[in-house]
Amino acid sequence: MEMGVVTAKWTLVLILGLILAGCAGAEVTPTPVAKPGVEGITVIDPPVPVGEFTLVNQSDAEVHVADLKGQVTLLAFGYTHCPDICPVTLARFKQVKGALGEQGDAVRFLFTSVDGERDTPERLTEYLGYFDPAFVGFTGDEPAARAFIEQYGGDFVINDAEGLRKNYSVDHTASTFLMDAEGRWIRTYEFNTDPNVIAEDILKVVGA
Repeated sequence: MEMGVVTAKWTLVLILGLILAGCAGAEVTPTPVAKPGVEGITVIDPPVPVGEFTLVNQSDAEVHVADLKGQVTLLAFGYTHCPDICPVTLARFKQVKGALGEQGDAVRFLFTSVDGERDTPERLTEYLGYFDPAFVGFTGDEPAARAFIEQYGGDFVINDAEGLRKNYSVDHTASTFLMDAEGRWIRTYEFNTDPNVIAEDILKVVGA
């Protein structure tokens, strides 16, 4: 089940946040601005710096926001037991990488688990290997994953009946997110956006 990132609710929250920040003289939170004429793409202008987080990668090494810098990153949230959205997303990641051609190696493809209970680093390594061993995986406990996904206006719900279900599902945001080489959120791509359209957009970012 997809949870849209830029909804009327989030727009209202952003507007109220801007008003309050202005009144308090605080730093204004950037507002997502839709890119005219390109369906499925939301441009984040100005870019939003990603805040600190602590997760681990598929090599079981601790990762932080500094690890997102140095490369353009295409990010998706999901879980390895996902029956539909996640395998489709990762298959599209592979298509995007192929469409990028020589620039494909200049982009980091990152899959962050929202199911740290089952998605161990070893499990992530195995799962991502089905699509592309070069894809990067992050995982962690629920609070850590939630702190990360909420920075993009995303969310997830673990349907485990308070730990009673072993084979449970997780409802989560299905959009993907692009970060520039400085670790700033600059794009949101809707779930059904054509991989070739995403690749073309990323090439503009890499070229710039």
